[in-house]
Amino acid sequence: MGTLFINAYFEDNKYFLDIKTLISVYLYRLSDSPTLQLKIRALPLKSKTMLLEIDLGCVIHGIIYETTELSGLCIWPVILIDNYVVSGLCSVARQICKLSNKATVRKLLGFREACLVACAESSVWTKFCEIDIIQTIDSLLQHSFIQENSFTIPKDVVKYENYLSKPVRMHNIYKIARDHHKDKSLTNSTPREKLNVLHEFAEGPYITLSDHILYVGFQIFFKYCQNYVSLVKEKIPLVLSWFNRLQNLGLPELNLYFHFNHANIIDKVIIPGINKVSLYNADPTRVVSVKHTKQYKIVSALDLVSILKIDGTNSILPFGFQQLFDWKSVPLGANPMGGALPAKRADRKCEQLVNLAKATLEVVGTKKYRIVDFCSGSGHLGILVATLLPNCQVILVENKEMSLLRARETILKLKLSNVVVVQSNLDYFVGEFDLGMALHACGVATDLVLQMCFKNRADFVCCPCCYGGIKDCHQVSYPRSSKFKSVFSDDHSRYFNLAHAADQTHKEQNAKTKQGYFCMDVIDTDRKLFAESCGYKVHLGKLQPVTCTNKNNLLVGIYLMSPTSDLVGSTADWV
Repeated sequence: MGTLFINAYFEDNKYFLDIKTLISVYLYRLSDSPTLQLKIRALPLKSKTMLLEIDLGCVIHGIIYETTELSGLCIWPVILIDNYVVSGLCSVARQICKLSNKATVRKLLGFREACLVACAESSVWTKFCEIDIIQTIDSLLQHSFIQENSFTIPKDVVKYENYLSKPVRMHNIYKIARDHHKDKSLTNSTPREKLNVLHEFAEGPYITLSDHILYVGFQIFFKYCQNYVSLVKEKIPLVLSWFNRLQNLGLPELNLYFHFNHANIIDKVIIPGINKVSLYNADPTRVVSVKHTKQYKIVSALDLVSILKIDGTNSILPFGFQQLFDWKSVPLGANPMGGALPAKRADRKCEQLVNLAKATLEVVGTKKYRIVDFCSGSGHLGILVATLLPNCQVILVENKEMSLLRARETILKLKLSNVVVVQSNLDYFVGEFDLGMALHACGVATDLVLQMCFKNRADFVCCPCCYGGIKDCHQVSYPRSSKFKSVFSDDHSRYFNLAHAADQTHKEQNAKTKQGYFCMDVIDTDRKLFAESCGYKVHLGKLQPVTCTNKNNLLVGIYLMSPTSDLVGSTADWV
């Protein structure tokens, strides 16, 4: 039995939902699942902006007044199944379909149930369905596309129109073409553009979960511009055909009441010009930017940072190195050597895990900690720590469903009762914790993990990765520390040149390897200084043996005092 938790805002016995929650309720009704119950937390309405009134009498639900421990780990809507928490629109949507007994609903997950299985961070299409369209509808409800007597069609709507005009790209496109047209003469050498497989639905000739998610958003879009809808429809004929096709299927109705009429009289609809960038990750026409950092730029950046007199980490042992550790005392299921990894890779993984496990044991000691393994993958680190520290609760946080499936299988085999699995990206996780771990969180993810530790005043054990992938985002900016900001005050791009160079840790004989390792130390020294300004005692050392991975720095921080930096917010602000 699973539970879908949502927030609903109420005023005068009327309920209002945000767009993501509305889509979840729509899919809940569509699934008609006997193994999924809906729980609603009613909150006082403060503003109707970006909210939609709904008659919740159309769905069976229960009312709750506070969160449970596990349901409160992530931003709602979430699905909770035993010790498995699912957050994020597409992940929640997929889980709703999986819990349905209706074959037509399960079929929405597509071939091998792969529809929207990739996370938004790695899939352009998932990002479009989960983030882009949602943000567009939110902006629409704030009248962001109205100016005097004109309405500008949102760029993401135009992007979808362009997408529907392109040939369908699917892994089994040739089989689909033969089945769809009942033409066995089509071979794998037939050019794709001659297969005549059209976008009848979002992902091809068959309806999928993507259609239903987008359908709710476009219902709101067409309702919003109903007074000038004929002007809008002629600009996006393919979107209109797709939308009408879905309406003719007799999909479940949600009793929505719209309160977003604007006073403007629209007599002009503008369609913006945009680059026709594909929504297919594998499309060869998609523009991909590849950055190459010239050596003279790296040298220039190193000259700047030389005033900081940074020492390398080559001779510094990792924190907790003196801790005793014996794989013989660890259950085989928690040992990578007992899994499906190739022997050479498993051996290196074991060496990496020993370093982080020792550091964690040193930090935790006898304390009863809640530990979060961020970007956990299949849970190698978190599951190992859970076996070593049975009195601690360990939470695996990962956005890849297949990785967590393997983790859940391992947890079940080991009969671990102190592990919680959370399918969520870092933005959605809001639980409180005492120690955060991350083994090779890529690029900016390491700093997002550190930022979450800072907000929770939690200790951390982090082995960074993919330094060239760091970039300014909504949560963090670079450089991190005040010392580095003063050095790179005139040109932050030089800092990113060092980050790109930090990924040039090639084979030992390569000329740039030594430089690459030093640049790693530069970036991690910046992280260390920033953490210290937030009230931490920080140790920066090198994994042993250093050959266990090219990305072998280990940052360990223990919270000691109130921060001196300008961190804004607290854990309470995130819940």
